[in-house]
Amino acid sequence: MQVYQGVKQLKTPLAASVVTIGNFDGVHLGHQQLVENVTREAQYFGVPSVVYTFHPHPVKVLHPERATERLFDLRDQQEQFAAKGIDAVIIEEFTKDFSQITPQEFLENYIVKNLHPKTLVVGHDFSFGVDRAGNIPFLEKFCAENGIRLIIIPPFQQANLVVSSTKIRDALKAGNIEKANELLGRTYYLRGHVEKGFQRGRTIGVPTANLHPDVEFVPRQGVYFTLTKFGGHMHPSITNIGINPTFHEDKKSPIKIETHLFDFDAHLYGVEIEVFLLHFLRDEMKFNGIEQLKAQIQNDMQAARRYFNERAKNS
Repeated sequence: MQVYQGVKQLKTPLAASVVTIGNFDGVHLGHQQLVENVTREAQYFGVPSVVYTFHPHPVKVLHPERATERLFDLRDQQEQFAAKGIDAVIIEEFTKDFSQITPQEFLENYIVKNLHPKTLVVGHDFSFGVDRAGNIPFLEKFCAENGIRLIIIPPFQQANLVVSSTKIRDALKAGNIEKANELLGRTYYLRGHVEKGFQRGRTIGVPTANLHPDVEFVPRQGVYFTLTKFGGHMHPSITNIGINPTFHEDKKSPIKIETHLFDFDAHLYGVEIEVFLLHFLRDEMKFNGIEQLKAQIQNDMQAARRYFNERAKNS
């Protein structure tokens, strides 16, 4: 899969393609429907499948006071597209100047001129251009006039809910991991390199890998049952996301992600790991001392082992 930083990076325009346009935050089940239609159409016509997306998120530029926090890093987005058979991703830099382009100019100068789409695939609520004037009726008229096939994907429902990035974020903030994963169509995870921490966990017999994720969004703070992946293997683990209030009074302390891998004793400093969230156990708590903290950690670990034993029985 080829990744281009804007259409200007294309050395020559594509002779033909099938294109979808959007932000694709999280590449959730709804987005996956779009992508599947794009790859199917592209195979039918024998042309490249293209995802045209934007960075930063338009809301971040136009309404910074309510900036959207991406669910995953951009690398994840590209990995998801590649896994689903997309041939090219174009990441257009979204600026205030770019936001002032009319829908007609955008389609003519960015999409048609460079990608020559045979088919355009968009979601039911798609809109674009200055003042979001490029709505579905506009797109239908433009495509009819330019001989472009238009496929509009209806809202995708899962468990009687229309799937959206906002609903997934809300579920993660509420600690409802199972619901978030159901809407995503995959398991939510945090990824980053292991850094050296204060090593408090090692001194109380529960060593942890301290993860620094390259992500804007942080789910509900607390303790989770997790699977930690590195070197191609999954390890049962228990993870705390928070600020360690027992040791830090300042509620503005940076968020830490600390993961204890069961039956594993090796240093992972510098290694990139992925921590997959399976179940929220409890909120982060402040304890009256190290002994109380140790007792709670033991309780949490016992609960986690029971969870993984049940999971193994049912798999």
